[in-house]
Amino acid sequence: MAVAPLFSPTEIDSSNSHNVLLDGGLGSFALSVGEAAEEHRDSFKSWSWSSNLAHHVALNDKQVHVSRWDKADVEVLTRSSVEKRLGAFYKYLIADKVRSNQRVTNHFLDLFRSMRSVISDAGRNDHLSVSAFLAFIESQTDTEEQSSEGLELLKSLSPSSLANLRERASQLDVFSSSLKLLPRLAIRHAGSEIFQEAHYEFLRAPSPDLFGYVGPAETSSKTRGGAHFTPPALARSLCEQTLHQIENVHERNQLTILDPACGSGAFLHEAARTLQRMGFMGKLRLVGRDISQPAICMAEFALRHARMDWSPAGGIEVDLRSSDSLQGDMPAADVVLMNPPFVSWASLDQNQRELMRNILGRSLSGRADLSMAFVTKALASINDGGVLGALLPSSLLTLQAAEAWRASLLDHGTLRLIASLGDHGLFSHALVSVSAMVIDKGVSKSHKPPVRALIASNSKEATGEALRALRRGNSSQHAAASAPTWRLFDLNYDTFEKRPTWRLMRPEMERLVGNVIAAGARPIDALFDVKQGVRTGSNKVFLLNRADFLDLPETERVFFRPAIINESISAGRIASEHWVFYPYGQLASELQSESDLATKVSRYYSRFLKPNKTALTQRSSITRSGRSDWWGLSERRTWSLNGCPRIVSKYFGGTGGFSADIDAEYVVVQGHAWLPRWLPTDEQYVDQELDDASKLTLETVLYAYSALMNSAGFSSIIEIFSPHVAGGQFDLSPRYVNSIPIPDLPSIVADMDGGRIVGQLARLGREPRPENSSWRARVESLVEDLYGTQLVFEE
Repeated sequence: MAVAPLFSPTEIDSSNSHNVLLDGGLGSFALSVGEAAEEHRDSFKSWSWSSNLAHHVALNDKQVHVSRWDKADVEVLTRSSVEKRLGAFYKYLIADKVRSNQRVTNHFLDLFRSMRSVISDAGRNDHLSVSAFLAFIESQTDTEEQSSEGLELLKSLSPSSLANLRERASQLDVFSSSLKLLPRLAIRHAGSEIFQEAHYEFLRAPSPDLFGYVGPAETSSKTRGGAHFTPPALARSLCEQTLHQIENVHERNQLTILDPACGSGAFLHEAARTLQRMGFMGKLRLVGRDISQPAICMAEFALRHARMDWSPAGGIEVDLRSSDSLQGDMPAADVVLMNPPFVSWASLDQNQRELMRNILGRSLSGRADLSMAFVTKALASINDGGVLGALLPSSLLTLQAAEAWRASLLDHGTLRLIASLGDHGLFSHALVSVSAMVIDKGVSKSHKPPVRALIASNSKEATGEALRALRRGNSSQHAAASAPTWRLFDLNYDTFEKRPTWRLMRPEMERLVGNVIAAGARPIDALFDVKQGVRTGSNKVFLLNRADFLDLPETERVFFRPAIINESISAGRIASEHWVFYPYGQLASELQSESDLATKVSRYYSRFLKPNKTALTQRSSITRSGRSDWWGLSERRTWSLNGCPRIVSKYFGGTGGFSADIDAEYVVVQGHAWLPRWLPTDEQYVDQELDDASKLTLETVLYAYSALMNSAGFSSIIEIFSPHVAGGQFDLSPRYVNSIPIPDLPSIVADMDGGRIVGQLARLGREPRPENSSWRARVESLVEDLYGTQLVFEE
């Protein structure tokens, strides 16, 4: 656990006997050691409550006293019993949760709402509420260094209103008559959360109404977006992991730390505390930028108090300004720590999109996220030998639109840490799954050390345990550690250089790839030629639903083929409800001119083609090639005429998204065709001289592949290579799937034992039922036999 002084040396005698032990989530507590602590036992609960901690633990030679601020009694344990079972004691502290929601953070938020009402009663602008609130908090401390501007503002307010507010600040009988608010402890240990919550409340909650009432915030305070929340435990852990990359940081003469989206200063505050623990003695420069002036005011307040608690021998310089970090140059820094705004492309205005284009350049592709621009620009601002630590949306680890951006990060730095923190974890109300990364600009390109990887499931307990393991790993020789809900391990650097995604897979999944290749699996592109479907250039013209198709005369229907679109494949079966205009092959000579269209497909021509002639003629595929058949598909894919049996798949799919098309009946429009490479084919037609036994074998192999591809085991392997898209599906484009290892069934089927497995799998593939547990269990067992290893692991 990280250790931070509970008090400054001037606040209490024997201050070094009182500390806060900080973990990654729920288990932080205050600890007082020695007989001298006994004289303060009546204050222990106030200390822990004011510090936003559940417990205070007092330790002497023989006993351990555990106080929880919302409980009247104190639990007394023998020191020897605790020392013998330290792990169990720590788990007890985590499980022994506070039953009251009246935390110190809630108390300060109530005071902030009241201050907004006081400002409103005085007829002053609501924006002054933040300055007045900070000045009020400071007035409750014995701090000599106070903001003169803030004090003048307080003096201009109603004395009776301020007196009532002071009384409310000190009256804590709603919790316990023994509790007392200690503002300096709250600022020091709970300030990060208090100020973030207050800032969010200010931005999201309505202004005071006619009666001075301030309503609740519009959405949860931890919702991601422009105003965002950084859990203090996560900020602390990311600071530690980032600063740990600076070699001999405690010997540096000076260090500049930048947060270009600093909010109320959580990262900068935690960075100072971390450097104190690391023994840094040089000059420290803390630089923060944020578009919100109220946030900057809070950050100034928090860092001013942090500087009172500790300053290295070289001193601390604070440079905080309200500005947009994406406009102009970011200040140069040795370390950048940040939690940038997560804003999707769809939510960006035109100016923000133009900024993204200017900053990302060729790395911009598709629907990017604003946080990408912050990371790119921050990395460019870091001095040689510096380090970047950032939170980012987990989707950026796998999003196809971020592939070029991910590659560009490796061009400008060395990835040292990447963490996936689950959909919720510390962000209990987050709408976006959060990840973290650390990139080092000081590692030589010839030396690429393994990347430390962390995966935590969707619980606060899991994230907290994982972050504690990460801290232990800084000084441990053990590269890997794990528990049922989290994994910490090292990955080879080429995992990120060679693969299109940065998906974090557990070590056993990484080993799985090596195992299946060793067992004889081959890359998909050695067995299948995976082809993207036709491009119509206008689905509304060329793709007809059942009603429109049946409305055509039978003489016109012959120019259409059943179409595969994403909805056509479900649960491993094809159920096409669409037809595509496909006047090719033997039909090509039928429609040579527009007059042929008007004669031979008159109803389709009059209803669909002619009304859209201008738009169809202007398609780039038509103008670029100078084609005269403006009524043709943009890309007809000549292989669609191949009568070869095949596998068809969705464009974005997974389990249940594959099916065998033995008669090559369908034209793939939205999806892919997987053409067997082991068949003797010419440009268009499969060899029709295959004997009955060969055809039966071909069908058997394809049905077996269909069942295999619809298994959870195969999805586990796809997940290593292919990015996720909306709905948990995978992008099945050739660029991702071609390298996936898959059993060589055409070779295996000739073997007696292998042929038996393939035959059983084929029978299941002929009647796919992936929604049925019995079908799934039989398929998974056979697939694992073929791969020679376990494919599906419990989370």
